[in-house]
Amino acid sequence: MRRFTLTLLALWSGWAGAHPVDEVVQAAYLTLAPGAVQLELDLTPGVQVVGTIIKALDPNGDGKVTAAEARTYAGRVLGQSTLSLNGVAVPWTLEKVEVPPVALLKEGGVLKIYATARRADRPGAQTLTYQNRYQPVKSQWVANIFLLPGAGWQYGVTGQGHSNDGRQLTVKYIVARS
Repeated sequence: MRRFTLTLLALWSGWAGAHPVDEVVQAAYLTLAPGAVQLELDLTPGVQVVGTIIKALDPNGDGKVTAAEARTYAGRVLGQSTLSLNGVAVPWTLEKVEVPPVALLKEGGVLKIYATARRADRPGAQTLTYQNRYQPVKSQWVANIFLLPGAGWQYGVTGQGHSNDGRQLTVKYIVARS
């Protein structure tokens, strides 16, 4: 039994740590909050493509990503990520960028971009569509929605769908006063 448990643990740990080496995994976490949609976009480049990301992040090649370089890069990424609410495009406002040291990024570190899109709360059925067109190299995309009720509002997802390639998420939801 112990041998079986150890084998199972070894297999599970190998699977949990697996990451594609030849592509960027782009994970978008959207949170529906009072008056806003919050975005956390996590970019995890594989070891075979991380050089392309580093060149875009650190254009002067000094091995250090400054806050200005990180914000410029994040702005380019957000420029290729769209959000529409009930069919109307809503712009992103960059809030923060977290870039690990270049050495850590080369070893599977995660670059995080945080942005917010303002929206008005109103009761009733709504639709949110997010699309990520950023593709510096071969990529995998995933997007998920989270709900953060508050300020007298509550939300409920009534349906959602992803495009086949994972770049687009469409969420139907209801807004109500709590």
